[in-house]
Amino acid sequence: MSIESNEFTFHHIGLACRSLLPEFKMHEALGYTVEGAVFHDPLQNINGIFMVHGPMRIELIEPAGERSPVRNILARGIKMYHQCFEVADIQKSLSNLEAQGARMITTPAPAIAFDGRTIAFLILRTSLIVELIQQ
Repeated sequence: MSIESNEFTFHHIGLACRSLLPEFKMHEALGYTVEGAVFHDPLQNINGIFMVHGPMRIELIEPAGERSPVRNILARGIKMYHQCFEVADIQKSLSNLEAQGARMITTPAPAIAFDGRTIAFLILRTSLIVELIQQ
């Protein structure tokens, strides 16, 4: 299977943070504006908010409990930790990336941040974490 160049539409870059408020204020000072309200996702154990600056969209994400995977990311000193893409057929895109050596981190599940649309996380052979959102 080959990956088509138009299969993936950029959506956002995910930034791990210990607390949303200080990160929000710093990004606001850089010219970012809020896009939507703060959300809580109990399946992912996170709180988050989207911000935009021109064509750039970021997702600020804080842990929402002791079992949040964001805690491990922060413990390793990582801030910018994933790129997110919308796809027309999430199963096809997952298969295509796995055929290229990617490994699924989370199985497809609904996400509150995207009105219940299905998401999944993979890690590429290059160690980049990618989130896919079903269009």
